[in-house]
Amino acid sequence: MRVSNIFSFKKTYPFIYILFCVQSLTLHLWGGLLQGVMPIQDKLQQFQTLVDQNKIDKDLIRQSFFLFESGSNDIFNYFLSFDPPTLNPDAYVQSMLTQVEDFIDSLYRLGARSLAVFSLGPVGCVPARAVLPSAPVDRCFGKMNKMVKNYNQGLENLVKNVHIKYPGVAGVYGAVYDIVQLFRAMPMRYGILNVSSACCGYGTLGGQMQCGKEGYYICSNPNQFLFWDFFHPSEHAYKLISKLLWSGSQSRIRPFNLKALANITLLHS
Repeated sequence: MRVSNIFSFKKTYPFIYILFCVQSLTLHLWGGLLQGVMPIQDKLQQFQTLVDQNKIDKDLIRQSFFLFESGSNDIFNYFLSFDPPTLNPDAYVQSMLTQVEDFIDSLYRLGARSLAVFSLGPVGCVPARAVLPSAPVDRCFGKMNKMVKNYNQGLENLVKNVHIKYPGVAGVYGAVYDIVQLFRAMPMRYGILNVSSACCGYGTLGGQMQCGKEGYYICSNPNQFLFWDFFHPSEHAYKLISKLLWSGSQSRIRPFNLKALANITLLHS
């Protein structure tokens, strides 16, 4: 997929590989508790197989840039009562970051040289928290968001050192958590009226049933909701996030934005 195809630019930008565009992913092999979840190790193995079979040009890999965002399922699953974790929150987050390091290392060995790592959003604010006995519904789940912020800080540290550990790699960190919290703090500025409930779902916060399951409802104004379903932002929110990551300032994505990363990749292709 070309970046120019996504943003409708006349300029031809490099290819972008999105390894996780179909299934939800989990960093932990034991974390696939939500329907449709695929461990990231499996997805990486699929990619490796295509490369080994010469179904993906290795030169094309070097001329592309890769987007990485994963971990929200893992942190949400940490609080599911029917599968209590054996690690404390800090150790659990560290184990996630170790998996991310391994993933980046594998991508580098496959030839990837341009990488965008996106933070998790405030998972503790998703409507699906309504199914967790320990989570409040009148505010975000603080314990969950604390884990998210610790994980995000670890991701940013990885990106800061990526050019040292992997010579020739350009990496950026997208602060999606901060962007979404900005929408929640000033929703009207971004055309959002509801920052708490799902447009498509059922029950408390629309978070007690997955969109599409029997009995679900859909709101009449989805573009005015922050959340489309019990776990994911609306199309409107995604568009806002994408624009800020593409051309935003360093408070949104750093050390430079996706447009600059695409231009750097293009220069070295």
